[in-house]
Amino acid sequence: MSHSPTLLRLRLKRWLRCAALVLVALVGIYAAFLLLGFIPINRDYQLPPADDRVRIFIRNNEIHTDVVMPTVHEGLGIDWRELFPPEHFDGDVEPAPYVSVGWGNRKFFVETPTWADLKISSVFGALFWPSESVLHVDYLLRAAPGPNMREVLVTGEQYRELTRFIRSSVGECDQHGCAKTATETTYGITDRFYLASGRYHCFNTCNQWTGRAVASAGVPVGIWTPLKQQVLCWLPTSPEQR
Repeated sequence: MSHSPTLLRLRLKRWLRCAALVLVALVGIYAAFLLLGFIPINRDYQLPPADDRVRIFIRNNEIHTDVVMPTVHEGLGIDWRELFPPEHFDGDVEPAPYVSVGWGNRKFFVETPTWADLKISSVFGALFWPSESVLHVDYLLRAAPGPNMREVLVTGEQYRELTRFIRSSVGECDQHGCAKTATETTYGITDRFYLASGRYHCFNTCNQWTGRAVASAGVPVGIWTPLKQQVLCWLPTSPEQR
């Protein structure tokens, strides 16, 4: 039995109305979650004493954040070269005093070395479909407070907690305990992508990973941090930045 054109139009309008309501509801729910990023946790953070301070940085660009740490902390016995060995890199990173670690969607990370390489398809694929993640590790010759580097001071024990969190984000290690590389593609001679744990999607973003990382060290940060602003807005100011 065939349906009249009028009845089909009514059904189509009803379906479009329902779809629009669902979309508005989803956007509203996500917007409500975004507000959580402006509610801080770890409000009891205190500036570490002068004899128990580790300097870390939160590096940021237009949309992304990374954690920057000393490559070696002899007092705590932490050496990131053991997990991310210099021989994995094309350049000589052995003397680099800092290492930057970030987490994100594999396709977006690997295929977008610069903003000129940005593809809308990569953005939507990353946000709306749970996908494979990688760690991006970059050895740095310099790190200092500035517009794209927020300095944060933590205690030795807080730094240990941060280290544990980052190590738990490594997807797989080889027989020597070194993280396994994810691809031969790099941005330059001092960086490398590694296999990571966790799936990337709009409720688990690169900035959410950074937020959880600094939260594990007792640093003030938003409850939920899908955007870089929610990572940065509650970070404590070090004496050097005041």
